[in-house]
Amino acid sequence: MNKFISPLFSLILIVVTVSCSKKQFAQVVKIKDNPIIEQLFLKDIEIRELDVKTDTVILENYDKIHRNKIFEMLANNLVKTPIDKFRAALILQHTAGKICEGQLTSISPENFLLAYHLSSNALSELEKQQDSVTIKKENFPGMIALNYDRYLLFSFGYQKFGTQFVFDDKTGEMLLAPVDTTLSNDIERKRHNVASLNQLLSKYKMKPMPAK
Repeated sequence: MNKFISPLFSLILIVVTVSCSKKQFAQVVKIKDNPIIEQLFLKDIEIRELDVKTDTVILENYDKIHRNKIFEMLANNLVKTPIDKFRAALILQHTAGKICEGQLTSISPENFLLAYHLSSNALSELEKQQDSVTIKKENFPGMIALNYDRYLLFSFGYQKFGTQFVFDDKTGEMLLAPVDTTLSNDIERKRHNVASLNQLLSKYKMKPMPAK
């Protein structure tokens, strides 16, 4: 009887050992950040720094190429990690504006909405990973607020949180873009690292809400 049980017991041990090894291996595997997105992200920063110094760079010549590359990688499921999504969102933020009947609009406001969803998803993943260092370092909550405000501002003429400013041609002042105060409150603003509405209004004049 013992001779029969012993080999079976050994087999069970082998199976369990192999199973545990596979489980441990799965935990070690980590997807790397996309190096192409990193290159686009760094180039994005470089050309803006150069433009600040020289005022000679036609940003849209670069931005359009970068955005199209991001769309291509999104279509091929190559924007995977939270950092990939953060960098892609930043590139999509830089969608050119245009003046239409005296109003500032965007050539594609949907890009800002896509950037909002990318950054929101990235934050959710980092929270699951309990990676508070990356969240704080890159200010993911602030990025989410900014992306959504840009989408609303360039689509409907107002914002939710209060991250966006517009230039007043008549006075030469920078004004706080209109804030729809029914969409958010100071508790939510604080969660997104945005100053309270009273703090914003104490520093800036706010442009009136657009006529409906």
